[in-house]
Amino acid sequence: MYLLSASPQIIPLSSGIYERVEALYLVSGKGTPSNAQPWSVSQAEQILTRIDRTSLSKAEQEMYDLIQEEITAPLRYRCDDVVQASFFFHLNGELYAHSNSEEFTNEEDWSYSFTDRLPLVEMEAEFLFDDTFYMFTDLSYGRNRYTDRDTFGEFDVMSGNDEEGLVIAEDGDGQYLISSSIFSQTFLTNWMSSTYDVDFQTPKRAVIATGGDHWNLSLSRDRMKWGNGHSGNFVIGDHHDYSDFLRLVLFSDRFSYDWTNMFFETNVNSGEGSSTDHMFKMLMAHRLEFRILEGLTLAFSENVMYQNDVFDLRHFNPAYIYHNLNSRTMFNAIAHAELDVTLMRGMNLYGQYALDQAVAPNESATQADASAYLVGLEYARTLSKGILFASIEYATTSPAMYHREMVDFIVFRKYHGNGTSFVTRIDYLGYEAGEDVQVVDFDIFWLLPAHATVGLNVNFSRHGGIDYFTANSVVNDSTEATPSGDEISEVLMATISGEWELENVYQWVDLSLKADLTYAGKREYTVSTDSYGSQASDFQVALSVGVRL
Repeated sequence: MYLLSASPQIIPLSSGIYERVEALYLVSGKGTPSNAQPWSVSQAEQILTRIDRTSLSKAEQEMYDLIQEEITAPLRYRCDDVVQASFFFHLNGELYAHSNSEEFTNEEDWSYSFTDRLPLVEMEAEFLFDDTFYMFTDLSYGRNRYTDRDTFGEFDVMSGNDEEGLVIAEDGDGQYLISSSIFSQTFLTNWMSSTYDVDFQTPKRAVIATGGDHWNLSLSRDRMKWGNGHSGNFVIGDHHDYSDFLRLVLFSDRFSYDWTNMFFETNVNSGEGSSTDHMFKMLMAHRLEFRILEGLTLAFSENVMYQNDVFDLRHFNPAYIYHNLNSRTMFNAIAHAELDVTLMRGMNLYGQYALDQAVAPNESATQADASAYLVGLEYARTLSKGILFASIEYATTSPAMYHREMVDFIVFRKYHGNGTSFVTRIDYLGYEAGEDVQVVDFDIFWLLPAHATVGLNVNFSRHGGIDYFTANSVVNDSTEATPSGDEISEVLMATISGEWELENVYQWVDLSLKADLTYAGKREYTVSTDSYGSQASDFQVALSVGVRL
């Protein structure tokens, strides 16, 4: 096994490389590549060279060659023998339309979310110094997540309060969204006529990294994920538009170690003043991935959320056993495991389990169990000039998952607009659907070598009555199974999507086309009366045309 070169460049999660490498692994019977992403170029090259190109069909070899060409491509300009650089400008036109603007009024009601939507203009700059040091940043002009025309509520963070947690308050410090003007409009584009609509949260991606043949160290604002889930992942999910983290990855052919420290906003005030509570909050996490056999991969991670008014360097040690940091007022540990098993060439069985809270045999049940698991089956085969990829997955989270007293796994991101002051996005760190939910997810995609994809996704979820505004005392005393409560929300999303990228349509000009067509349905099920109500449906369209210069 060898590397073509060593480079610390980080491949963004938006790249089509990930799903194509995963598909090649399946059809070649190689199991699964690393589920801790994003990868550096050095790691991606090592992952790709595990596949014997000569064992692939002609169509698979073409995809292999295009992936290898993209991974090993130099930056756009070579300044001298040491420095390379690239500058790109993206011009994007997007159109969004839906049929029900009265009952589908928030981002969660859409398949094409804020993270998917593209800015009107974006500039990217990246530099590579002597294949040792890498830097990337972007600057965008696009729509904000919130506007002055939205409807907001106010909330407080009840620090260290066993009874409350997050509470809705008429005079609260933080603003949260109730109804969005952007996502409720019947017809909208990404062209803005008001400066109140501009997203000031830029850059979305800013990376500095260094590394070698078997290691990479990065300080990043970027998207990342840990896990083999298609509907989401339990510890670190990729549904956020960005995360801020310090990350060290050590990797070999059979093993990888990932030490990630993720930093979060704690000031939820709608103004610029600092918060008096929890001045520092971070996830300290380490993950070990073992490629035991060619078709068997096992990964473990032990992670802790640290929350305090100061940052104590005593705890900043990746060799810690985090569960032994035994202060409930400062720490909350979560453990997780992943398994991928190749049943036959083209077919993979996978699963994931996360544990936030359990009762030991000699302990009293003072808090509810908090856990989550998913299981799925993937299948891939060569079809004409591409690879057909399909998956079916079931996932569930307990009502108390992520939601513990004192220190929890609920995170904040603040967005500023001229007309809105600061608005707080409340979210779960890991699984996008959050706690107290059951999810069935089905995917089928046809991946073509030249960056073209056509696919169908169907996602059905059942949400219980607990969310991040449910009092901690209620959550921690809950003994109900998922989904809990008398009122259960059911949501169905079925999306047909297509994407096509054309490189060098005119000299250095690239063109991309994308379309999403979604049927969305939702209803409320009442357990006590065994009846359905509040049924509503929506047809959603998102069209995108992009030019890269």
